[in-house]
Amino acid sequence: MIGAALVLFVTATSAEQIRALIDHDQWGEAVVAATALAREAPGPESATVLGEALYRAGRIDEAGDALAQVAGGGDVAPARALAQLGLVRAAQGRDEEAASLLQRAATIAPEDPWVLWRAAGAAPTRAKASELLTAYLAHGSGENSDRLEGARGTLRLYAALGERKVWVPVSRPERLVIPLKPVVGGDGYFVEATLTGSKKIRLLLDTGSSGLFVVERAVKKGGLVPLSEETVFAGGGSGRSTSSRALLTKIDLGGLVYADALVTTTKDEFDKTGRVHGVLGLSAFSGYRVTLDLAKGRLLLDPPGELAGGTPYWSVEGQLLVRARGGESSEGLFLFDTGATQSMIDTKLAGTIPGATLDKPAEIRTYGGNVAGATLVRGASVSFQGLHRAGTFNASDLTMRSRLGGVEISGYLGLDLLSGCSVVLDPSTHRVAVTPPPGRR
Repeated sequence: MIGAALVLFVTATSAEQIRALIDHDQWGEAVVAATALAREAPGPESATVLGEALYRAGRIDEAGDALAQVAGGGDVAPARALAQLGLVRAAQGRDEEAASLLQRAATIAPEDPWVLWRAAGAAPTRAKASELLTAYLAHGSGENSDRLEGARGTLRLYAALGERKVWVPVSRPERLVIPLKPVVGGDGYFVEATLTGSKKIRLLLDTGSSGLFVVERAVKKGGLVPLSEETVFAGGGSGRSTSSRALLTKIDLGGLVYADALVTTTKDEFDKTGRVHGVLGLSAFSGYRVTLDLAKGRLLLDPPGELAGGTPYWSVEGQLLVRARGGESSEGLFLFDTGATQSMIDTKLAGTIPGATLDKPAEIRTYGGNVAGATLVRGASVSFQGLHRAGTFNASDLTMRSRLGGVEISGYLGLDLLSGCSVVLDPSTHRVAVTPPPGRR
């Protein structure tokens, strides 16, 4: 497969050949070829494929710049330009604009599986999303098998839900302080949640995750309403886990209360010692400015505000991504991940860091089991907003995660870098600011 992609790179003179490079995960070569094509044959098609290549390479804002002018061409704009710009706007937090672009793209190209898959995620109703996913399956026989399975699982879930609302606010204070407690052993921080019947569970607060994932036995008597089964694509084991979707009739997160919270359940234990019963992503706090005060052990929820400092973050397929450095000069998108004890570097990025060497196998446990093929990398470093750590890190091949999300993921920023910091995430500006504890950089 790689050899075929390299041959394509040598002869890539058309948009379709560049898309073949992207499909083979040769995003670096695709950017070079697309840049040359846009310079030599300027026009809507070359600008579109340049935007696609830049987005796959993790250069999201640059992709938006390349696509904005061509996507402004009204009904004559290429459907893929509209869809790709829609993904850029969604990543930047401009959701209404993103939905409009993606819906326009699906109207123009109702048989293009590339467009249909992406448009389904921004559909105004589950019925419309189901219509687009059904069309995607009908026209997408050559699509990525994991995406096809994901579409089938989503259809099963939507059939079970209908248009029933989920995560319905029951009590939503304007401001709230929630205790954030360290997991015994230093493996992250958890919040305590109360379910129906006063059942209490401990949830690892994981900025690298989306939604709510729990072990089934812990919530079985807490108002659990089963819905459907699906395949969850996670980092452990084979990278795929069969899980169930369900509703929790009530969940109280320290005063923030929801009814019908959509949850993914698994029979596998998250933690064999029972320290935590699941993982909670930041989507439960949507609409709030979130401060994680890891030194004082508290989670602060406030109205969104103009966060002038810090740096941008992007949201892609539920992943909170920031730009960080692996080594002195190798930069990429990293998952901002308070659920990871140790930072991780993608093996491809590790190979570009001068002096870094892959070492013995490493045991990295995530949702779904241990990460296959994980190793240690010595002589590396990770830097973000003035925080810096050098030495030995975990390393893993993140190709599947990058392929499914559509952008290149270069690693995870874990608690070895973030522990003790204050982290502010503001949804109105899509910026994150990290303040280290006194005396630590």
